[in-house]
Amino acid sequence: MALVIEGGSDVDHRIEMFEGSRIELAAIRGAQRVDGVRVIGRSQSLVLRPDAESYAFRYRVVQPPGRDHRCPIWLPAVPTDGRSKAVRLEVDLPAATTPGASMPAFTWTGARGAATLGHLPAVVLVPYTPEGDARAWGIDAMMDAFAIAVFVGATVVWTWRARR
Repeated sequence: MALVIEGGSDVDHRIEMFEGSRIELAAIRGAQRVDGVRVIGRSQSLVLRPDAESYAFRYRVVQPPGRDHRCPIWLPAVPTDGRSKAVRLEVDLPAATTPGASMPAFTWTGARGAATLGHLPAVVLVPYTPEGDARAWGIDAMMDAFAIAVFVGATVVWTWRARR
């Protein structure tokens, strides 16, 4: 995650954490840690003091079974200027897996997905399955099936009414 902040104040970042989750802070560039990571309810807090206008940090999240498709994001608790900025997200999937329909929609190159948004999302959903396994129904397939069912139902009703 790379951020641009105006002003030199400390920035508190929060991330959602479930029981069994492991969040590892890998590297910080352009900022100093004010304290260690603190647990606050079901979230963690990381306070950074930027050395310059922009800074970046890398982290890794390992989720427990059943939540392994969900990747929480460290959200800075600072007000925005109200103008959209480009937010680029990159996700690396475990080896030998295939991505499913994600939210937001990612462009995939092998096991690495990328998306550019106009805002910072609260959570990223990236379902995946082991290579060769059948993928479960995603929201895109469910919406397609629902649209087809509505179309077929409307056609049946229209045909029935037209014949009366």
